[in-house]
Amino acid sequence: MVHRIALIRHGESVWNLENIFTGWTDVDLSATGKKEALQAGKLLRTEGFKFDLAYTSVLKRAIKTLQNVLEELDQLWVPVEKSWRLNERHYGDLQGRNKADTAKKFGDKQVHIWRRSYDVPPAELEGGKDDPRFPGSDRRYAHNKPEDLPVTESLKTTVERFMPLWTDTIAPAVKSGKNVIIAAHGNSLRALVKYLDNVSDEDIPSLEIPTGVPLIYELDDNLKPIRHYYVGTKEAFKKKIGFLGADGQAERMTDAFVHHGVVMKPEEIKYHAPKADEAIEKLGLHDAPSAAEVVKASDVLFLFGSLADIRDTIKSIKGDLKGHQIVVPVTKEGDLDVFQNAAGGMIRVIQAVPEDELKWQKGVNAVGTHVSLRKGSSTAELDGEIVKTLFEAAGYPIDEDQRSAMTAGG
Repeated sequence: MVHRIALIRHGESVWNLENIFTGWTDVDLSATGKKEALQAGKLLRTEGFKFDLAYTSVLKRAIKTLQNVLEELDQLWVPVEKSWRLNERHYGDLQGRNKADTAKKFGDKQVHIWRRSYDVPPAELEGGKDDPRFPGSDRRYAHNKPEDLPVTESLKTTVERFMPLWTDTIAPAVKSGKNVIIAAHGNSLRALVKYLDNVSDEDIPSLEIPTGVPLIYELDDNLKPIRHYYVGTKEAFKKKIGFLGADGQAERMTDAFVHHGVVMKPEEIKYHAPKADEAIEKLGLHDAPSAAEVVKASDVLFLFGSLADIRDTIKSIKGDLKGHQIVVPVTKEGDLDVFQNAAGGMIRVIQAVPEDELKWQKGVNAVGTHVSLRKGSSTAELDGEIVKTLFEAAGYPIDEDQRSAMTAGG
């Protein structure tokens, strides 16, 4: 028998929009977050999903995401169990603080360690258990043991906190044949994905789960994964894309777009680069909007150029950023810190790891896929792989002929 569970990360919250560390703080969905939840419900309805049980956290952004999904499915009657074990990771003294201000105070390197290490928690709440942000003063946790309530958490302790709910409650329900949906948070869902897919401690912090896109796991009778996939990936990921590039990069990357068969309708792309008339023409566009116009018309921004070019671009558009996702190539250690500092922590990364081989990690909230290149790969190969990864991550999948051309470098 094949068992299916659906995982949904809550939609954008108001603090996501404002670039604030949230954790256990009970903030609401933004208008975009509600739309993401409704879209998730539509995707599941289109595919004919029916559920018997639902699980969520005790935080309203996850609860409302689940409610909107079930309403779109016309399945609001489905029993719902809320558990603190599905809460987001507790960010300790970072909760309620602006991410950019936190980077200035503690340094980009330290904030990156807190956010992306597996077992290093942020600083504890400044006031400890007397801090107004401590969950012990919230009556929704009145039945919790005092030792259960954190003053900070790492991803490791979040995994440890979540697993009893899976082992004792959710897994038995799935094994009994119930169709289960779980609406939760990035880190509590990471905990389950880590367990199901046996993801290493080193890799799990960088795994991204997109907001509002149903992730389906098909499990065997031992609850081992047969496969997992996203429902309606193409439409769900499809964003309004903007490109901002320096002179040389504009020509190189446009050549990669054209030669590797990436064809987009003019209304789907906004492209800006100084003195890039030839690039604009190749893309079938009739004008070159300003950088500010590109930002205004886009959901996702892909930035190309040298380290200094990209840093300066980020600084120049920072005032116009409102919940945008930013994707940048990172080619050596330290680049990410430069970009994160310039953008106030709003980066989604295409990162090259300087090991035996280059590993380009998908951005734009794509999950767990790496493209590997040998050291010494040609510029054409590198450009082709970047283009493939960028477009597939954004929901513009490339067919097998185009994929082969890219892999060969065109």
